[in-house]
Amino acid sequence: MKGRVYENMLLRRRFCKRVVLMLTAFVASFYASVLLFGGLKGPQVIQLTDLNRCPACYGVSVCPELYSNQITLESSHWSYMFNAKNIFYGYTKSNRRVVLKKLAHNSEFEEFDKKICKEFNLKNNCKPVQLLNASNVDEKVLKTVEYNVTWPDTKPRKGLVLCPYAYSLYELLQPVLNTRKGNYKSEMLNIWTILNINPEPIILQIIPKSKGWLVPPYGGVCGRLEVVGYEGKPLSELQHVDWYRKLKYAQKILEAAMDFTFKHDRFRFYLMDWSLDNIVANEKDDITFIDLEDFVVLDKHISPKGDLPDWYQRYSREVMGSGFSFSIENMCKHHLSDHNLWSACYILAGDENPLLYPMPKEVNASRPHFDRLLSACLNGDDRFRTISKLQHVIKEMLVDKTVLGHDLR
Repeated sequence: MKGRVYENMLLRRRFCKRVVLMLTAFVASFYASVLLFGGLKGPQVIQLTDLNRCPACYGVSVCPELYSNQITLESSHWSYMFNAKNIFYGYTKSNRRVVLKKLAHNSEFEEFDKKICKEFNLKNNCKPVQLLNASNVDEKVLKTVEYNVTWPDTKPRKGLVLCPYAYSLYELLQPVLNTRKGNYKSEMLNIWTILNINPEPIILQIIPKSKGWLVPPYGGVCGRLEVVGYEGKPLSELQHVDWYRKLKYAQKILEAAMDFTFKHDRFRFYLMDWSLDNIVANEKDDITFIDLEDFVVLDKHISPKGDLPDWYQRYSREVMGSGFSFSIENMCKHHLSDHNLWSACYILAGDENPLLYPMPKEVNASRPHFDRLLSACLNGDDRFRTISKLQHVIKEMLVDKTVLGHDLR
């Protein structure tokens, strides 16, 4: 009996010691964070930039605004201590809400920084400034985005993939390079870094909101921090809204799918991560595509070589199992793919939390062909024709009060 009591006492002591150690570690990390970030109101914006990592950073275009306190952070200190996504919110002096994104997790930055010196054949633990002495920066930029259509990658690709040939990268980057007036090698190192971590700052300059693309307005970059406009809440958080509003979202999602495919004079932009989490809507029901990390960009004006025998044929998505899936290889081997169209229809009517379902009984009764069109978009042979019909029907439904009565709005 005494032995059992003694064991219980030992267990209690060990438990208490562990609790004390955990509390001590938490308090220590808390005060260390306070000392690092300068108070309980959260860090100054400039402390989030990691400017010391330049030129292995995104650039410095918005640094003057950050240094002059033109952007202030919102929320409490706790949101910065436990911010796994590295996404912050703030306001400009004109009270415009903005999103400040580091574009990667801390662990991803650590892994990236460990590889930099080896990538450029420099000594271990090299300083970022030494990258300015590196050679073949342009070649490394090309290798980051190229896709071999003859021997496709066996591993899944992420980031920005440019195909069918990488030599058109400089035409793609023209809007980015035209705005930069600094050291060329430093700028190319910025581009190399962006392409290796998250190409969103490049995408936002190539297809800007100012030219009608449904993407966030681009504010600029400073170190490893991107500033973009805040455009609303994710559609995944707006499933409770009236079906009429969902139909307006659907109309604009289909328009965006067509724009990504056809709008640019030279390139097609196949978005690889279609999700209701990555589309936001504001109080005016305008939508915006966010989290633009994964794209297949296709140069539609190339002269095909022997490795592209089917270049002038359209590629229609084959049945590749349930859920969201696609083939980069097939997209890159054809001058036109219906990938964006199928993807748009999938988030509207697919098997994973579809935006337009359940559909109101009144709609099923008055427009039974609408459901059939959505099904044809997912499973039919000619999505380009189906999308046109869908857009026409949605336009009619949005103005037909006999179909969408007050109770549906």
